[in-house]
Amino acid sequence: MSLSFSWVGLLLAGMLVAVPATALEPEAELEKTLEAIRDVERSLEERREAVDDLEDRIAASARGAGEQRERLDELKRRREAQEEVIAEHEARVARREERLHEQRRDAARLVHDQWLQARHGQGDRPTEDGQRHHPVYAAAIQQARERALAGLHERIEELQTARAGLAKERDRLARRETETREAMAELERQDAARRAALEELEAAMEDEALELERLERNAETLDRVIAEIEEQRRATSREKESGEEAAPRSRAVNPDVPFADLEGELPRPVDAPVIRDFGSERRGSLRSQWNGVVLEAPSGAPVRAVHQGRVVYADWMQGYGFLVILDHGDGYLTLYGNLEDILAGPGESADAGEPVGRAGEGSPAIAPGLYFEVRREGRTLNPQAWWPSQ
Repeated sequence: MSLSFSWVGLLLAGMLVAVPATALEPEAELEKTLEAIRDVERSLEERREAVDDLEDRIAASARGAGEQRERLDELKRRREAQEEVIAEHEARVARREERLHEQRRDAARLVHDQWLQARHGQGDRPTEDGQRHHPVYAAAIQQARERALAGLHERIEELQTARAGLAKERDRLARRETETREAMAELERQDAARRAALEELEAAMEDEALELERLERNAETLDRVIAEIEEQRRATSREKESGEEAAPRSRAVNPDVPFADLEGELPRPVDAPVIRDFGSERRGSLRSQWNGVVLEAPSGAPVRAVHQGRVVYADWMQGYGFLVILDHGDGYLTLYGNLEDILAGPGESADAGEPVGRAGEGSPAIAPGLYFEVRREGRTLNPQAWWPSQ
């Protein structure tokens, strides 16, 4: 029986008790009851739509924040590369300035030699060796002077070019810094929008019946995705048995060590304590229990694959935030939910210990931290039973 009908039944029972039999004609009493039922149904539907809208807003702002983080990472890489280019340009300018200084000294010396030669030609014999002012030597000095002056002009042009290149790279760096500030401002805006939507969702979840319906719907969505993954795995096994070549994204996973051999030795995806146990009640309701665990991971902490596997799902899922699912072969899956962002894409391989995402700030449906599940052929297993005993 759906939750809405449960509400309707309770309302109807209350009305039948509260309204005296003589107060209304049977037809009028029935119509009033039906209208009240319709009001409740409309109210429930409006609240469902409001919650769905909040979920959509949270997803949109989370995706936007993820895109801005990727942009910031790219801008950071570009800035570092730009700073290396600037350092090279600065070194080039320094070398050009040193060479220019040396050639200016050479040119000054040659000019001085010519001055001495001119003085000697006028009968004013300098103290330098007379051979220095021989006509052949004087011609050589003149040629050297011309070469030095030409080289001096060339060095000046090189220095001007190097300085222009340095100025250009500094302008590019300034633009990168402006883009980075804009990206950070947009990220803050997206995060603020997500936090506002989360607060509204938290308030909406005070309606216990509506929240229970939402949790059940989210769990059904995840179960459908898991069922599709299992069907794909079975299809891959059939292709393997028939000798057909499986598609790259659906090939069977064959880790070096079978996942089943890791029971009691499986590492945690983050080094953090458990704050929600497997099988414990969610929001105090026996009808909804945790199918995994929640680890108290700080926002931004790297979330690592617990074993070698292949990414079979990496996207946003309502109620679970950004979610990554790894296939470890032999029907074993691990799920990493409530992520701030995703660091691995569908079809990619992940080694044990490799980051597949970063832990998120949390949502009302999960609480701050990382949500983690272990499944075998679609069935949930207790992750705590797979970890080393404390």
